[in-house]
Amino acid sequence: MEERARLIGIEHDRMITKEMDSQFLFEYQRAILLSLKDSGTLDEAQYRYAEGKLRNQLQAYIRTQNSAEKKGEKS
Repeated sequence: MEERARLIGIEHDRMITKEMDSQFLFEYQRAILLSLKDSGTLDEAQYRYAEGKLRNQLQAYIRTQNSAEKKGEKS
């Protein structure tokens, strides 16, 4: 019998936000894409395209945050 991942419990439950958890959200969305690829819903090219879009979104968000922080320091 195949062993499947399952949720046993949640510790330190809190709201996940883009501002505080952008890397986690990226990895979560990437895991969903990998699951879709493994199930045959996405082919390799579709997966790579979607993952690239996710990665670009994360990098753009990080750049925006860094820019905002630098502007805050200059004020």
